[in-house]
Amino acid sequence: KNKKIVSLFINPLQFNNSDDYKSYPKSIDSDIKILEKNKVDCLFMPSEDEILKDINELESFDLPEYMNILCGKYRDGHFLGVFKIVKKLFEIIKPSIAYFGKKDYQQLMMIKYISKKYFNNQISIISCDTIRENSGLAMSSRNNKLTLSQRDIASFVYRELISLKESIRINSNYNYAELQKKSIDSLSVMGIKVEYLELLSSDGFSIKQKNNTDNLMLFVAFYISGVRL
Repeated sequence: KNKKIVSLFINPLQFNNSDDYKSYPKSIDSDIKILEKNKVDCLFMPSEDEILKDINELESFDLPEYMNILCGKYRDGHFLGVFKIVKKLFEIIKPSIAYFGKKDYQQLMMIKYISKKYFNNQISIISCDTIRENSGLAMSSRNNKLTLSQRDIASFVYRELISLKESIRINSNYNYAELQKKSIDSLSVMGIKVEYLELLSSDGFSIKQKNNTDNLMLFVAFYISGVRL
């Protein structure tokens, strides 16, 4: 029988902002109750010292070029921090299957790369659909840093993405730069500061030709009241 193992670890290496790390919501007790309810066999919750003691801060890794765009462009050192810890967790747990969400799609692609390059694809990476609140706002620990009214405002980003998707789908002659500006401006009026809103391919983050809408994805990061989502 396969055993279900969940790791809980707030990774200090992936935070490019120390204040963000210190204020990051921690809900260990409620997390454990959820794991018990779902009959998880094992919780691996190491201390920082246990995980970080063998991490070589100076060791360099050859990350794919696409890790330098989107979040990689705006969060210096973030993906290298994720890379080191996920690789370490894989080495300790040695899973046969691992589950990661599509909400951070760039991270998901990097984890598939880790499995391929360092574990000979022996770890099957399963992509999990983004879970959303009723408003459409993607579920995230950081949502706990928002008031209810701020959450309502943040949900407009999802509505804007749906609208943008429709505009691209129904008009083959779309001008993405114009659509992008219109979306960013309308969200800005609501107090949402867009960090990036890009239309790229899902397989390698390249810019697709207009006559090929296969595997197109919209990528967005934004701030609301100083909280990055």
